[in-house]
Amino acid sequence: MHATPSAAPADYRNFHLWMLVPFAISILGFSYSYYLDLSRATFHQHVHGISATLWYVLVVIQPYLIARRHDIQGHRSLGAVGTLLAGVVAGSAYALIPRNIDDVATLDPNGFFNPTFAYFAVIIDVLLVSMFAVSVVMAIFAIKRRDLAGHVQWMMASVFFVLSPALARMMGIGAIIANQGDMTGINLVKLAIPAMAVIMALVLLYFRRFGSFRHPAFWLLLACHLPYLFVEPIGNNLAIQGVLAAIFK
Repeated sequence: MHATPSAAPADYRNFHLWMLVPFAISILGFSYSYYLDLSRATFHQHVHGISATLWYVLVVIQPYLIARRHDIQGHRSLGAVGTLLAGVVAGSAYALIPRNIDDVATLDPNGFFNPTFAYFAVIIDVLLVSMFAVSVVMAIFAIKRRDLAGHVQWMMASVFFVLSPALARMMGIGAIIANQGDMTGINLVKLAIPAMAVIMALVLLYFRRFGSFRHPAFWLLLACHLPYLFVEPIGNNLAIQGVLAAIFK
């Protein structure tokens, strides 16, 4: 199904079930670093973690309300809450970005989260969080124009713009479990391209099912994940490191 501006809520009857997949990836990906270690999380991490979790819950509930319950008022009311939550998610994410390189000098070069990825993470996080915010705004504009298909596609984009950190960590957890707890040779630098490939496969699948490959959200998603091909050249560049240190440290 290729969504068009005349798409009806019935076309997205099972969309809420599909949204459970990125929600589950997020929970699993941040299970060890946040959900199973809440006592060690900082205030800013709690703000981000709780707001992001609630936002994902709304991303599942809202399409259910409109497609299955035909509850337009409920959908709109939760949409207003979701807009506020999206702002908190983005704002708290920006606040956490400098933490990537706060202690970069103490990071193990061969560790799971090493200096190379730390510097790269600053750049990719700024890009993807910004595109998340843009996608939410575009989704709001689309629904105000009664462009249901556009609204759905921009909301899908907002989900996938912020999914790669959780997906890479989930893949890392899987690799560590498969390696019987041995983390040797397992790090986010090596997981970057596999995670990017999975994200792009998911984007292709979801836009084929609920959108159009001609929609700008689709192409923005693909373009904004291409930096994962260059983690080491970006993360190891001394000039880039100097600029990021000057800005964020």
